[in-house]
Amino acid sequence: MEKFISTKKSQAWGLDLMMALAIFLVAIVGFYLFSLNQPNEREQMGEMFYDGEFIADNILSEGYPADWNSGNVFSIGILTENKINKTKLERFYQLANSDYGKTKRLFNTKYNYFFLLQENMTINQEEVRGIGKPGAIPEEESENLIKITRFSIYKNKPTTVYVYIWE
Repeated sequence: MEKFISTKKSQAWGLDLMMALAIFLVAIVGFYLFSLNQPNEREQMGEMFYDGEFIADNILSEGYPADWNSGNVFSIGILTENKINKTKLERFYQLANSDYGKTKRLFNTKYNYFFLLQENMTINQEEVRGIGKPGAIPEEESENLIKITRFSIYKNKPTTVYVYIWE
């Protein structure tokens, strides 16, 4: 009789082990299926972040040539002597509004961008929210939005510079 009781206990323990193993295997398979789908999105976010850093670095440079205009620009930059140059800022604004596609090619990106300062910019005596995709409001864009933050000097005051990147 004692032998019969110990056999039943081992059968119950074996059933528990099989259920635990089944749950564990389902969890492992689910994890691998989920993680296999994530690398593409992770790679895309990394690419977007890289492009955002590149755009921010270019904008916060002197550009090339140093006194560039829409006809001879190779690299868009708005700084002169490490301060935001009003003339270059206006040229960037006009180029982005007239030929946004050209600015994307110059920044070598396929993503949309929007450049703005902590305070509104003044271009041709008008307050402008930012420069980039015409009509865009980056905070309302929902598809993979990246925000790059830098610091610069505008109107002889320190200011925060933002570059948004999205699909």
